[in-house]
Amino acid sequence: MKKLTILLLITVIGLQAKLLRLNDCIDKALTTHPDVRAFMLKVRQQNEGVKMERGAWLPHVSIYAEYDPQRTYVMPQLGTFNTVNDSGWSAGISASQQLFDFSRSSHAIRSAKIRHEISRLSLEETKALMRYEVRVAYALLLVQKAALKARKKDLVAKKALYEQAKALVKQGLKTKADESRFLSSVRQAEDALAIAQASYEKARITLEQYLGEPIPEGTRFEEWRLENAAKSSVRTDPKQILANNLQVRIARKNREASYEQFLAKRLERYGTVNLVAQADHFDTLSRYDSTVVGVRYSAPIYSGGRLSAQAQQSRIAEMVSAAEKDSKKRAITKEARSILADLKETRKRIAARLSQLRSADETKALIKARYEQGLATYMEVLDAEAVWLDAELGLLSAYYTRLERQSRLEYLNAK
Repeated sequence: MKKLTILLLITVIGLQAKLLRLNDCIDKALTTHPDVRAFMLKVRQQNEGVKMERGAWLPHVSIYAEYDPQRTYVMPQLGTFNTVNDSGWSAGISASQQLFDFSRSSHAIRSAKIRHEISRLSLEETKALMRYEVRVAYALLLVQKAALKARKKDLVAKKALYEQAKALVKQGLKTKADESRFLSSVRQAEDALAIAQASYEKARITLEQYLGEPIPEGTRFEEWRLENAAKSSVRTDPKQILANNLQVRIARKNREASYEQFLAKRLERYGTVNLVAQADHFDTLSRYDSTVVGVRYSAPIYSGGRLSAQAQQSRIAEMVSAAEKDSKKRAITKEARSILADLKETRKRIAARLSQLRSADETKALIKARYEQGLATYMEVLDAEAVWLDAELGLLSAYYTRLERQSRLEYLNAK
């Protein structure tokens, strides 16, 4: 009774093993991965950049105070100048309000806004890339798990053949060569199983790194995704992919931001017109107050070529951004068309591997029966097993390629 209760508990625990869904993995990675959090902070950083540029149009207020323990004062007296050494102090407050700067600040603010939009698009690009990487890691885990299962099945079959060969040798129906060859195949299968186990563990570790937490033992996965890939609603027309692609949109925004920055730098040489107000109090040899209210225009006359160089630098940056945008469009178009070609080839490969697997199953059963009757050699049996295993692993590889290519297409469409 006690043993039955334990078995029932084990069964219930196994049935209640957590199902780790792909969408749950994606959501977990998007909320916890440091790469995503870093780009979230960059969005906030660029937003502060917009505030900084807008600050040029807000009033600027500053205060000052100065104390001189000793200072030389010049005083005219009877047509001559006399000097007096004395202490003194002064304090004041000044305010300025920009009135006009030939639209330099407007272009700088627009550039900052575009940079903020670029950071937001970069965050979306990082999230899309993270979704792609998690999908691929999940698919790899499913494939390695299925490959491990196939290797275990292959090992069980070869052990059975080895035990059968030993029995037939005792009966004098087979030779020692049969037994030795099947034992060798068992050892090879055990080695291949160990490699498959390591590959599965590495795939599991990879997915864990995206989740930021270990995957408990006994966790179940959506294994149906391997064989029954969901139909994707993403665009397959290269032109539509270019319209959706985040990298192309970022490159386009980079060009716009660089152009606005170029205009701002070019207009900097014309200077600014400011409304200024200042109040000072002096306590030196005499005590008095001073006030100033007026309009001030200032412009650089000569800056050693710095302003001209900055304007040219911004202009070149705009030209570089334009070239990078065109390059990115070509690269995305090439990749999209290659993915579509790969998916077309993969569908045919999956159909061929399924047909090959069905044929291998039938051939394996036939050869095994003929071997038991002495009508086939051990080499034919092992060849049949090898053909079945090759078909099984080839089918898994085709499934993985299909999932990876579909995920990449979704990534290019910003999904």
